[in-house]
Amino acid sequence: MLPIGTSLSAETRCRFHAQVARASVLGPTSRAATLWVHGPAPIEVELDALAWSRRTKVRADTLTDRIVPGSLLDIGDPGDLADAAACASFAHNVVSCLDVLRRDAPDDVLVRKFTAMTQRLDIADVATAAGELGVNPHTLRRLTLRHFGFPPKLLMVRARFLAAFVVFQRSGLRFDSVLDFGYFDSSHFLRDANRFLGTTPKRYLERFAALMPCEWRRQTSG
Repeated sequence: MLPIGTSLSAETRCRFHAQVARASVLGPTSRAATLWVHGPAPIEVELDALAWSRRTKVRADTLTDRIVPGSLLDIGDPGDLADAAACASFAHNVVSCLDVLRRDAPDDVLVRKFTAMTQRLDIADVATAAGELGVNPHTLRRLTLRHFGFPPKLLMVRARFLAAFVVFQRSGLRFDSVLDFGYFDSSHFLRDANRFLGTTPKRYLERFAALMPCEWRRQTSG
């Protein structure tokens, strides 16, 4: 959500968006997106897979690495709302109804369980994940493509990398800190960094250190 006076352009993998709508949706990303923001900071509201399943019938995998107008997900235009506080209130209202909106969505239970499973990081293969959920691998793939935007294996690998990346950053960029996450060596970890960040962890973190107050880049992954 962009306050009046803010303009935003973005790069999502191989797509460059010169100017996005005031109310826009960034679909699931396979690699960290780069946002160039001019003016007051935008208001960001996360739509996780559960929120996505309740908010819309649009398949998440049709919007991967894309930015589309919010109207595609029935998110209205903020109109003449000018300041950040008004936009924040508007954004809050967009998501505040999700607990009751489509509460009986048929995939709710499986979406919740798979989300929790990826956060546990103790299951590495799709067959085991499907078995724990009580579905076959084909059904699990169909579920994750529809609500998460990607196949289950990629989602599990990404969850492992993001958890390892947090520990890697806190350790002072020591590669031995990621060994407990199933990485064999630094090359293994760096391959996943390039896959999900588009660069090395050090360069990715340096971009934050170079942020300017009025004209800055923000990195985000999803």
